[in-house]
Amino acid sequence: MSLDEHRLFTRGFSAENCIQCGKCIAGCQHTDLTPQQARDIMKKVTIKPQWYPELSFCIRCGKCNYRCPKDARPSDLEYECLEYKRRAEQEFPSSMAYAINGMGAEGWSANFFRDVYKGLGKTDKNILRAWATPKKSKDLLFIGCTDRMLPRTWEESQTLRNAAKFGGPDDCCGVWAIQGGLLDEGYRIAKRLVNRLLENRFDRLVLGCGHCQKVLTRMIPEKLGIVLPFPVISIYDYFLEMLETGAARVTTPLNLDAVISDPCFGYENGDEFLNSVRRLATKIGINISELPHNRENAVCCGYNGYFNNGKVANFVKTALMKRKDFAQSGKKHVMSYCPGCHLFNHYFQPGYKSHYLLEDVLLALDGKVAEPFSVLYRRLARPRIAWNLASVAKSALLPVKE
Repeated sequence: MSLDEHRLFTRGFSAENCIQCGKCIAGCQHTDLTPQQARDIMKKVTIKPQWYPELSFCIRCGKCNYRCPKDARPSDLEYECLEYKRRAEQEFPSSMAYAINGMGAEGWSANFFRDVYKGLGKTDKNILRAWATPKKSKDLLFIGCTDRMLPRTWEESQTLRNAAKFGGPDDCCGVWAIQGGLLDEGYRIAKRLVNRLLENRFDRLVLGCGHCQKVLTRMIPEKLGIVLPFPVISIYDYFLEMLETGAARVTTPLNLDAVISDPCFGYENGDEFLNSVRRLATKIGINISELPHNRENAVCCGYNGYFNNGKVANFVKTALMKRKDFAQSGKKHVMSYCPGCHLFNHYFQPGYKSHYLLEDVLLALDGKVAEPFSVLYRRLARPRIAWNLASVAKSALLPVKE
């Protein structure tokens, strides 16, 4: 498809606003560009938007929008440049394709998420089938792709027992396709999710995943012009509401001293979102401190780096930056509220104990968690997943070529 053809989505970068000052990327923690080098790159990219090797540092965390003095939205330009790279490739890297959910409707037969779902036991599969069915409720709790790998965590929680839950195996916000430069595909996935949500009858949408919140509340209105006909809140605001109205109470305070690690979507979901997460952590007994880089300066766990080209090398480079932050904090317990960050910190940050806020909240409110994340670690070692991971390993481990 020609890049000059009509797009499904609206492009966000404003060349008219951009003054090519380079502040957006000169201040990026993922590169060591000088101010002059940053200005030179921005001049080149704005004159002719396409992929340049100098952009390979970008993980599309969106923080450059915060640094732009003219609200030109340089992050959108970075997405568009990566899209040029994707369209010029003969095929999409298999190591990245395996990490993208939501493309079953377009013939993508296998991915990491669906492989985990297929390996679930009978009880978990029955829960997923029930979640795939439209509901009628005041509040609708949408369970994201990663959290669906542990259905009983949500379904058997006493605190969430009355919440109507929704989310079938292929229901996805499209964030990882978008992060990988498949913009049209990602926004088609997002639009399908909106249509699926509208099959339900509800007054308010509760989102368990911050990536879904970013896509549904910011990207879909901006890029697709779709105004959602219902209010949206995060699962963490939902828990706070329950605690403050007396619908739930802390039965098992955690008494935990931990550093909070903001994911890439934290800043993009706004200060109110970031503050709610911290308030909730404090209410359940977590004494939190901040990493050197958090909020609008948060460093990625590494996963976004993987979506430049599906190479492990890019992930490792980004994860090492996060590890440096952990070391500077002086803490050994790290609390994340992104399931992906939690998963990656568990596997790739030895010496630190990773905590997932959702799991900690349920432990504090219910006194137990039906399916802790340790169950997922065992599921990821199953033969089907190991075989498919091995089949894409060559693509992921080959040297990076720009």
